[in-house]
Amino acid sequence: MTARHIVLAGLTALFCSALPAQDLTVVKAGSLYQGRGKPLLKDVVVLIEDGKIKKIMKGAEIPWNAEVIDASKGYVMPSWVLAHGSGGLDRENENMPVTPYLTIMDSLDPSSTYFETARRHGIGILHILPGNATQIGGRGILLKPYGRTPEDMALVEKAGMKMSLQATQGSRSQHLLQIEKAFKDALDHRNEILRQKAEWEEDKKNGATTVEEFDVDKKIDKLKKPILDMLDGKIPVYLYVPGANDVSNAFQLMDKYKLKTVLILGPTCYKAINVIKAYGRRNPGKLRIILDPAQEVLDKDPVSQEETLVCPAKVFYDAGIPFALSSVSNSGRYGRSGNPALAMPWYQVGICVRHGVPEDIAIAALTEIPAMYLNRSKRFGRLEEGMDATMQILAAPPMEPESKVLMLLDEGQIIYDRSKDPRVKQLTGKPSQTH
Repeated sequence: MTARHIVLAGLTALFCSALPAQDLTVVKAGSLYQGRGKPLLKDVVVLIEDGKIKKIMKGAEIPWNAEVIDASKGYVMPSWVLAHGSGGLDRENENMPVTPYLTIMDSLDPSSTYFETARRHGIGILHILPGNATQIGGRGILLKPYGRTPEDMALVEKAGMKMSLQATQGSRSQHLLQIEKAFKDALDHRNEILRQKAEWEEDKKNGATTVEEFDVDKKIDKLKKPILDMLDGKIPVYLYVPGANDVSNAFQLMDKYKLKTVLILGPTCYKAINVIKAYGRRNPGKLRIILDPAQEVLDKDPVSQEETLVCPAKVFYDAGIPFALSSVSNSGRYGRSGNPALAMPWYQVGICVRHGVPEDIAIAALTEIPAMYLNRSKRFGRLEEGMDATMQILAAPPMEPESKVLMLLDEGQIIYDRSKDPRVKQLTGKPSQTH
């Protein structure tokens, strides 16, 4: 080897040592569900590099330096995505009805068992917002279900503003008027600042002021700015609509203020399906709907008093309206039914399928549809090359009785392993993936 070659080899070694080490993980999948419209793949290898899916291959040679996760007897699919929830908080609401300046970062408790349960159920992405007993309740955060601090968990701070039409005091019309008053106060405040700026510009032109700058943003009241950001379309609104009679008010509010809105529909809102469908026809692409966790509702005929079991998701599916599903957030309360299964995404999917919603549509309602609502459809909700390796590994296909979450991965890193779950060991006496 010549001196020149020795120098070049030394420079190459020095350059390579300065490069960051690539994090390689391989998941050997017996079955891989990529998402709606994609074929189920059998016996494939998912190569994950630095948290992203680099390749999905069949019969590929595994890199020697890759960490291997053997799911050759399992079923791999995207993790669940919850676009709306209020779990993991020390309190769901503040006492004041109009608190747009608050953020969930102030109330999030990373040690809450809610996040442990979320991982156990295969939930990889959550959007946590204030509860429904509010008017303008504050801003939520998009997060992952693990971390020592709220900052560790957060993907996007101030990801959405929570509003509610649930009248806790007074009538529905009074409740709506109070919301609009908060809007008007914020707009009037900004108009006054703009008037002052116009006055300053006139004074500056006439040499009547020595003030060199007038910064509107700095003069806006910080307590009113979140409402103005919402009205300007900088932050989406997550609007809770408790019942069918409130649907028209929600649409009027959306249209009047041109709000970028995701509707959180209460369990009986399916009764306004014709109103919702008509609005969707008039405003193509604007309907973004998250359904209540209760996917079986007893509908009583007012004349005959005959009761019928209704699945709201099936009503929306039959009407051709896309929707996302949700689950109960507070593990201590399970709604009127007292059913703890409402906290389990698989239960929601199973109920929908039992009532005639196609399985891929029900799964999309907890994966790619909520990811789209959160403007993150290029990162998670599906398993495709270039997307985040955020996935769950199941013991069996989704609708099989033996199906359970064995592992949950976030960007290729294991954040839940059933074989090491102390709760499973406590219940079964065996820390095994077979229990």
